[in-house]
Amino acid sequence: MKLRITATLLCIPLLLSGCSTSETEVPTSEDSKEQTEAPVAPTAEQKKELIESIPAEKTLAGLKAHFQEVDEAASFLEPFLIEYTVGPTAVPSKVESVVSKFSDKLKIYQLLGLESLNQDWVLASEKDHGWWVDFRLAQDPSFPVEMWDKKSNVLGHCGLSSDVFCGAGNSLNGKNYQDNVVGTLFTSRGLDYVSRHEAAHFYQAVFGYGGRCWMAEGQATFFETYLESSSRSRSEVIARLKSSPLEITDLSKNQLLALMESDQICQKDSNIAYDLGMLGYEYLYLNFSFQYVHDLQVVSSTKGWDKAVTKVLSIDAGNLNRDLAEYIYAETR
Repeated sequence: MKLRITATLLCIPLLLSGCSTSETEVPTSEDSKEQTEAPVAPTAEQKKELIESIPAEKTLAGLKAHFQEVDEAASFLEPFLIEYTVGPTAVPSKVESVVSKFSDKLKIYQLLGLESLNQDWVLASEKDHGWWVDFRLAQDPSFPVEMWDKKSNVLGHCGLSSDVFCGAGNSLNGKNYQDNVVGTLFTSRGLDYVSRHEAAHFYQAVFGYGGRCWMAEGQATFFETYLESSSRSRSEVIARLKSSPLEITDLSKNQLLALMESDQICQKDSNIAYDLGMLGYEYLYLNFSFQYVHDLQVVSSTKGWDKAVTKVLSIDAGNLNRDLAEYIYAETR
């Protein structure tokens, strides 16, 4: 079943214990009125200024506050239509909840011009393996259906069960595919950070994944870590990076730079793309605007990193490589 929806937020009324709805005076002071007034949507000029500026304070706290402000500004935008296919045993209410959450997380990229997705998206349940195999092979006989291993009950790198939301994406013959399982007993555990991470990949599928091995996962990890409290903390990301088979803490600054310049930094450990990549995006977003980094990502996806750095940032790629390596070196000592 192919659906097109405009995702909307789910509203759940809450009854707070200890509160009464009768015999209650309504505050009339100006301060109280201000506290209860709904937030005002930013103007087009304010949104443009946000995406074209860097953090007022070039600290990690300033970086977090800046992107929280960008995300808040994006929350006022109307969501666009999302197409997806639902597996036969997927629970409709749970699927709608997932799509609604993705719609929210994608809004930050609407500020950069995202208007639609370039994904063939399937949302199935953990019981839909046979249907999914038939569906994907009917679309493309070369589709790697082994990515959902029924025997081990794993999809991509994700162990499946009735209470999980997870999945995997891949590109095949010029088309982007996203396959997610929404467990029949799923209760939204982890949905915020998973949808935040995967929304970045949806955006990248439209505009480009970037010209370095760490860019796609690094950006997704950056937004997951900085905008979702339920995600791994920054210290946990760095701890995993330090324990990588790459043995990054044993590398000299020049060795690290050489691996980054040759784009060989991710070869020994796939997690490097996530963890070192997050630090790479920290440096980029501390020094260049959301818009500039977007432009860098778009151009470097087709023209290559060196040309993109010169064209978009008007600096020498060698200098940026050095600055990135020095930042990552310092943060991992």
